[in-house]
Amino acid sequence: MERNLTSVKALLSGVLTFAGLAAATSAYGNVIDRPFFNASSIVIVFGASDFEENGGVAPIVFDFLLLDSAPSGTEGDDLIAADGRSINYNTQRYNPIQSGTGSGWEFQVNDATFGGQFNSTAPHQTLDANDSYNAFGLDATTDIDLLGQGGRASRFYVASNAPFDIFGEASNIQATGDFSSLDYTNIRYRLRYQVTGGGGANAWGQRAQDPGAGGAGVVLGQNNGFTLDDLSAGPVKVFDGGQRTAANRGSIMQQAVSFQSRYNLRGAGTTGNNYDFSQGIGSLSADVTYTIYTP
Repeated sequence: MERNLTSVKALLSGVLTFAGLAAATSAYGNVIDRPFFNASSIVIVFGASDFEENGGVAPIVFDFLLLDSAPSGTEGDDLIAADGRSINYNTQRYNPIQSGTGSGWEFQVNDATFGGQFNSTAPHQTLDANDSYNAFGLDATTDIDLLGQGGRASRFYVASNAPFDIFGEASNIQATGDFSSLDYTNIRYRLRYQVTGGGGANAWGQRAQDPGAGGAGVVLGQNNGFTLDDLSAGPVKVFDGGQRTAANRGSIMQQAVSFQSRYNLRGAGTTGNNYDFSQGIGSLSADVTYTIYTP
């Protein structure tokens, strides 16, 4: 009986000691909240969803670029998987470009004694059965060449809340027929940008500013001394940005700036008018890919 009593006392002593320790220790509960406001560097690019003959529509945003996670001199992360196509602005609307697989250049008649006007029906910059010419008179000087000296032009639009650079790369050169000996050096390349333009519901840039200010602006393609050969070795910087496009509160289109590429057939016997019947028939094409980089 004594041993049982001793055991009970020891047990009670242990319980009381634990209870004392528990009473001496305080318990805390924490909830941490942390509101923050961090505007990421965003660049939005819009153009067409696809080529016109493939049912492309415009304007479509196909690049939503996050520059924060990209080190300087590298391309930004694109949060939209689709790739877009460039567009043209005609008759106060945006038009997808054609790929060139189903139609040819538009020709113009020079020095006709009368008539010879070209009547273009959309899609523009293409010659197909929907277009027409007026009858014309000719003499020893009447000739034919490419409309507008064969220039091909297209645009894409950029809206941003931060500076950005643009890199360009030419690839997939294709030459057929009598043009099969031509290459990248036979496509003259120019790049320019236009802060404001358009009209009506499709006007752009009313709330934009010059994105080249504070940077070098167009650094490749700023004059006629460049060809697509300058872009064929890999992505090279064509635009060096210094500030965001958005200047004041507005919509994406109001804060967007237009970048326009211009191409001409050159060299290999072409004249100042870019084409003569003696050059025969054929095609020359290439892909030019523009990518937004972190400055």
